[in-house]
Amino acid sequence: MGSEDIVTALRQVPLFARLTGEQLRWMADHGRQLHFPAGTRIAEQGAPADGLSIILEGRTQWSRRTGAEAVPTFTLEAGDLFGEIILFLNAPYPTSGDAVTDVRLLRLEPATFWELLRLAPALSRGLMELASQRSEQQAQDVRPQVELLPVGRMAAELGAELGSPAAVARRSAARLCELMSTVSARAMALGELGLSLPQRSVLLALPREAAERGRTSPPLEPLARAEREEAVGTWLETRGVRDAWDRAPALVASGLDVAWLESVATRVGGALLGDVLAWLVVAVSCDVLLAEVERGTTRVSALVEGVKAYAFMDPVPREDLDVHEGLEHALSVLSHRLQGERLTVEREFAPDLPRLQAEGVALEELWTQLMLNALEALGERGGRMRLRTWKDAAHVVVEVSDDGPGIPRDLVPRVFEPFFSTKPHAAGMGLDVCRRIVERHGGDLRVRSEHGGTRIQVRLPV
Repeated sequence: MGSEDIVTALRQVPLFARLTGEQLRWMADHGRQLHFPAGTRIAEQGAPADGLSIILEGRTQWSRRTGAEAVPTFTLEAGDLFGEIILFLNAPYPTSGDAVTDVRLLRLEPATFWELLRLAPALSRGLMELASQRSEQQAQDVRPQVELLPVGRMAAELGAELGSPAAVARRSAARLCELMSTVSARAMALGELGLSLPQRSVLLALPREAAERGRTSPPLEPLARAEREEAVGTWLETRGVRDAWDRAPALVASGLDVAWLESVATRVGGALLGDVLAWLVVAVSCDVLLAEVERGTTRVSALVEGVKAYAFMDPVPREDLDVHEGLEHALSVLSHRLQGERLTVEREFAPDLPRLQAEGVALEELWTQLMLNALEALGERGGRMRLRTWKDAAHVVVEVSDDGPGIPRDLVPRVFEPFFSTKPHAAGMGLDVCRRIVERHGGDLRVRSEHGGTRIQVRLPV
């Protein structure tokens, strides 16, 4: 099948119906076509995840082997797909698949699959909903040894988490498309007024000034925001700006106020003010919508990265490790986050700390996540992150603490819940990943938080 034939076939799959032509062509170009004659095996129970597969042509039969007997479970045909659950879990195939007729697949290998979710974030929710629908009958066989959040619940919760930011981004992007044509039309109307070179220079500077104020202005409390919106709306209305009260919130969201608008009026003059404000209001609204799109896609990307961390923290062979070396390596990885005068890192390492038999990659992820948690708690105001180690009975103890605002007492019991976070745009999976790693090593993880700081202790058996 050619690329356009694949695109046509993908359009018939409900899951991909909302993707753009460009996104479908990307799938066609980056996927790999596979052909299986009737009677051949497509996937083997117990084989590792090899990608997301979309059936373009043909019909397949799937079965689960129990002892010497293979029990038929379900059939899949053109328009169906498989492999999404085991990709999210990094698990082996729970069933075997055979071609009943000649079968043609489009397979997106794991790296391509994760890249697709970045390019088409709205697809994540549909895939997780599909995984949730299939998981109830397969969860016990897919990963019986995993004492984690059940995949069905994880899929349902992630689907809900993805839904809100994705919907906001879609709505904002749709509105942005409408406003872009308007702002272009109003800019052209201004250009036809025979502006002088100094007037053109003033107009070119206004969007940059507005954008800078939007970046640097602190957020307003609800009452202060309402008062400013009323003042700006009144100012616009008295100067004949259409939809003044609808436009005022976008201007205030960008950090603009009456004083700045007065400066605009002084610079452009009364004759041009109405046309300039009509153009400027739409241009600023576009900036606000772009920021909403960025926040929505940032949240989706964080969730996708969180799922990747959740899925790929699988057991690996253990090795002899120096805890202090691991902590220093994590600090070097985060060096770009540790710069600046407002942030200090203190070390209080116990001499002669015993070495551990542990999974090197997993411990690296553990230390990195704990330090990231501390740095995010400190935020832009900075503060102190402290690393301590000591030996306690038969355990090595590592403590990562910060002098940030602390976690509210009523929220402490929830910090290990997947997708729960007190920080905006965070995936909310970091501490859950840490808990999994620590428990897999036979240790325990403790959180102590109060006003003025948080301490997280890891206790690992020697």
